[in-house]
Amino acid sequence: MPADTLDGELLRALLDESSLPRAVRGVASNLVVLLAHTLSEVPSQEIKLSPPAYFRSALGSSSSERGSAKALKFSAPTRVYMAGSAASGGCLWTSPGAGCTVVDVAVEMPGDYFQEKDYLDHRYHAKRLTYLHALQQHLSHTAWVASAELSSHHADIRKQCLLIKAKKASDATVCLRMLLTAPANAFPVARLQLDKANLRHLDGGDGGRLPSPHYNQSILEDMFYDEHAKYLRDAAATAEYLEDACVLLKVWAGRRGLLGAPDGFNGFVLSMLMAYLVSTGGKLSPLMDALQLVKGALTLLSNHAVLSAGLWAGAQKKNAADWRSGFPLVFIGPCGLVNIGTRVSKSAVAEFVHEAALSAAVLERGGRTAFEQVFLSSLHPAARYDVHLHVTVDRGDNTASGSCDADMVSWRSHESQVNDIVHDALGTRAKLIRVQHQPFVNSSDIRPCHFSAPVTTKKRKGVGQDAAADEDSAGLFTIWIGIVLDPDHAFRLVDLGPSSDNDVLAKQFRSFWGDRAELRRFKDGRICESVVWDSLPSAKRHHIPALAIEYALKRNFAPTVGVEWSCSLLDPALSCKGSSLGDSSKESSPSALTQCLDRLAKRMKEMKEVPLKVINVQPLSAAFRGTDPFPPQPHQLAFGAGIGLGRSDEHMPVCPKTLDVLVQLEGSGRWPENSAAINKTKAAMALTIADQLHSSYATPAVVAEGSVDVLHEGYAFRLHINSTAGGANNEAAEKHLIQGAAHAGVISTISARFPAFGPATQVATRWISGHLLSSYIGEEIVELLMGHLFLHPGAVEPPTSREVAFVRFLDMLASHPWDALPLFVDPDDEVTLDGMQELEKKMDSPDAPSMCISTPYDSDGDTWTRRGPPAVVLKRAQALAARAAERLKALLQGRNWMDAKSLGGIVDEVHLGDESAWESLFTPALMHFDIVLKLRRAALPFPDHALFTGKQIKRRLIKELKVDPDTFQMAEHGGKRGLQLAKLPQKVLTRGPDKARAAMLIGFDPLQCFLREAEQRLGGTALFFADKHGGDLIGVAIKPKADHSGAQLAASLGDFDPLGDFTPPAPPCVDDVLDELLFIGNGFVQDGYKKRSGGRQQL
Repeated sequence: MPADTLDGELLRALLDESSLPRAVRGVASNLVVLLAHTLSEVPSQEIKLSPPAYFRSALGSSSSERGSAKALKFSAPTRVYMAGSAASGGCLWTSPGAGCTVVDVAVEMPGDYFQEKDYLDHRYHAKRLTYLHALQQHLSHTAWVASAELSSHHADIRKQCLLIKAKKASDATVCLRMLLTAPANAFPVARLQLDKANLRHLDGGDGGRLPSPHYNQSILEDMFYDEHAKYLRDAAATAEYLEDACVLLKVWAGRRGLLGAPDGFNGFVLSMLMAYLVSTGGKLSPLMDALQLVKGALTLLSNHAVLSAGLWAGAQKKNAADWRSGFPLVFIGPCGLVNIGTRVSKSAVAEFVHEAALSAAVLERGGRTAFEQVFLSSLHPAARYDVHLHVTVDRGDNTASGSCDADMVSWRSHESQVNDIVHDALGTRAKLIRVQHQPFVNSSDIRPCHFSAPVTTKKRKGVGQDAAADEDSAGLFTIWIGIVLDPDHAFRLVDLGPSSDNDVLAKQFRSFWGDRAELRRFKDGRICESVVWDSLPSAKRHHIPALAIEYALKRNFAPTVGVEWSCSLLDPALSCKGSSLGDSSKESSPSALTQCLDRLAKRMKEMKEVPLKVINVQPLSAAFRGTDPFPPQPHQLAFGAGIGLGRSDEHMPVCPKTLDVLVQLEGSGRWPENSAAINKTKAAMALTIADQLHSSYATPAVVAEGSVDVLHEGYAFRLHINSTAGGANNEAAEKHLIQGAAHAGVISTISARFPAFGPATQVATRWISGHLLSSYIGEEIVELLMGHLFLHPGAVEPPTSREVAFVRFLDMLASHPWDALPLFVDPDDEVTLDGMQELEKKMDSPDAPSMCISTPYDSDGDTWTRRGPPAVVLKRAQALAARAAERLKALLQGRNWMDAKSLGGIVDEVHLGDESAWESLFTPALMHFDIVLKLRRAALPFPDHALFTGKQIKRRLIKELKVDPDTFQMAEHGGKRGLQLAKLPQKVLTRGPDKARAAMLIGFDPLQCFLREAEQRLGGTALFFADKHGGDLIGVAIKPKADHSGAQLAASLGDFDPLGDFTPPAPPCVDDVLDELLFIGNGFVQDGYKKRSGGRQQL
């Protein structure tokens, strides 16, 4: 690729950042030489074979019954040499998850250390470990060695290695991974073939043993280790850019969390694949550059048939069927005996193919951001999988950690069984299923053996007694399941099974599903077995995939102890206090609201006695497109004249929400030319429409200054007249209204294309409000941000669940360079490269908004961000998003040793299945505010929408603002009398529906009124943070450099004489601001609290 192109520059910078520098390679070479010298000085001696417990069962009881351990003759290693990518090229500077440069060192054990039949029953592995312990003991007393710790190679406890670090500071960035190998003639190759049985515990019946292919491969790979290194060196000699291509492919895999999986495509497998495609495979030309090689490799490997057919690096292709039946991935090395893909699981192959296909498609389409999306974006499992499940499994009596009784490590066998069951349970609901030992999800297997994920010792809420018990690492372990859903089939209500005519398949289906299976006749006449999930309300249909998996595992996989899943994690954030998710979802769903509006629109269009005919009615409110967290509920007084009372009058809101609609009138040349006159005429038109509806259909209407609300079928529709057909003057007067209608159309289109868009936007909007940012980041901004994620997902699938969409939302909000690059929401891919560059130039202007979001109706990208958020607020939002993203990823992926090292207390002891898990994401940080105002809940129109109870808020105030609990003022400021907006008083309801309807304050929002007044009086002094969805806290941050020239604070501007000398008033102190706010909010604000201790913290 030409270096002068953007992608060429990015590629060069990425390779410079990721490749092993010459200096570090020199340090590693010197350390290897020093290690070889040190090991050569190990004296010959007799060492005792004392295998650990997990080997004793495999070795037999004879060794433990004898009085003393068997003595072995130890001698120094035959060879010590640098191996792996550090020697052949393509080594990463920093290994993902390890935090340093990891250099493989091969140490060949002497051939006379082993006996002829040590390949049987783990004798080789036990002696290998004993040899390794002897080397470790010698190195631990060596002056230059800082640490020599045991680690399980690829998480296989049978194949341990040493991680060696030097004391010298300049050498500490390199970690030597010592891998023991055996001579190629150590054992007869014929006894380690694919079909040979070398484990006594694999009883096949009739006195015979089952083959042990995985066990045999674990010995052969040590015997022919040098063959693979030579193959890599030879390939690198023929292809100039092979080393760079290997680095680039590893970076691609590392960005997706693929490299650290013990059952996945590690760096060695990827390097061998690249070497194979360039040399033996003949699929790629050695003349290609690095990007062309990786692009070609991803394209080839995205075809599942290529990997399923098997790859042979040697000249001869023998026993292909046997290899394919024994291993999910067959990649035979140059020796013809070792399967390089021995440890790769079926789900890891599917994951690799899926990710390669997505990346290859992005690179094939090209575009300005293709390289960035594929190679620079971090797409860890939490951001790639729609559903996450954590399955707690009982190891059993004979399945200890890494048990050696079977052909594979015990937990690998459990993974395989769980994978098969999940595939049967989901069928076509899923595009991809990944099953993995949880501690290695987005982690690394290069770690000392004593590291493990922190184990909770605390009873957990919301889970069964078995799962609430302390998780003993010796008795339980966790399997993580990640699922990419198919949006067309994921949430279907019926799983169709085999026909009743097929007795064999029907019996298998009933055996798998048990009581859930039932025989049904369908409309087309078929009689089939089926599983029906129609008992769930519509708002909980996203639980169906997880429920199916949980039921199938508990029925068909006996070691299952508990199952936790992510589908319900964010549900509490969208629920009202005292009600469950989905109680009123059907009547307030977008489809129900749209149908209600259609009936009203039909009546409007049929009206004849109006000056101008209604030709169209368009929905504007977020509730119509499913992005409002709390859409309006049917109000008992909005069903028509004289109707309503007696329909559950216990909770009747005083301030029902409005549904904004755009009423488009036919064209006319008689509109006035003045904008004020146009608005008056439009108001008269709205009144005429309301009168006609009342006279023709008895539809009540509420008229106020600036608004006309029509009460129809339980909802208040606020009419906005569109007169743009009247000419250019009308268009200028209604510019903002037209843009709002265009925005509604774009978002409605996105919502219709992606079923998960609406719920995901609700969660994001709730998070913005929960952190008191809704004053500055409006719902339109949130919709556009989420719309960008769905329309332009990059090298991943568009989200099909709210949790993965929320992770990506937080990541984008936290990491996007808002001050330099605009964001484009382009449903039809109409934005040109010139348009992008022109808008980027505008971002350099000092008057540019802090956020720029370009849309088809707003090419300048400032319609919704022209007035905010301010830069300091955006910075706060980014910090909060980054922290929330880390918390959410730890919840979804599960905790591992990397979380324990880097996140510290962020993840605490919260687990995916805990009832309070969501609270850690939505709890506002109050310690950054100078003042926190507590509002009267009775004065809020919808206090049940609040995220937290009054007691929880009190605890936060005491903890973060150091409020004295003994003097905590529960009494309301200004006395007990004040606004009462939570529900209509009973004495008003007794006067009849017409009087009660007249008492309603439709669309009234006291919080916005208070904030407007506070901004007018203190706008130059402070920033105000609020939650518009029922929150009863307002955070106030005093600006470091207060400017009061536009404010109306009496204490600072009351004596200002505009005709005299102007002296800027001194900024008011915190007490003055608090007193002013309490005065403004008399009857609405309960009390105010100042930060008592600690310095001013940055927002």
